[in-house]
Amino acid sequence: MSELASSKLPVFVHHIRKQFGKVLAVKDISFGLEFGECFALLGVSGAGKSTLFKCLTGEIYPSQGFIKIFGQDITNSSGF
Repeated sequence: MSELASSKLPVFVHHIRKQFGKVLAVKDISFGLEFGECFALLGVSGAGKSTLFKCLTGEIYPSQGFIKIFGQDITNSSGF
């Protein structure tokens, strides 16, 4: 996704990675959501779905990458 496209998307996730010690929970996830889109994550147990949603809600911060919601970077405490 280009930066131009990301600025117009209400939700933009770019190369998210989350690691807990040596355990890689989320590996290089990128996507964008438009207004009115229906969105779901599918995967087997342990695939990182809950971890990604925790990153999207700001409950935890990703190890790498960034998440923008309505243009606001929420990937660190300075984004709120």
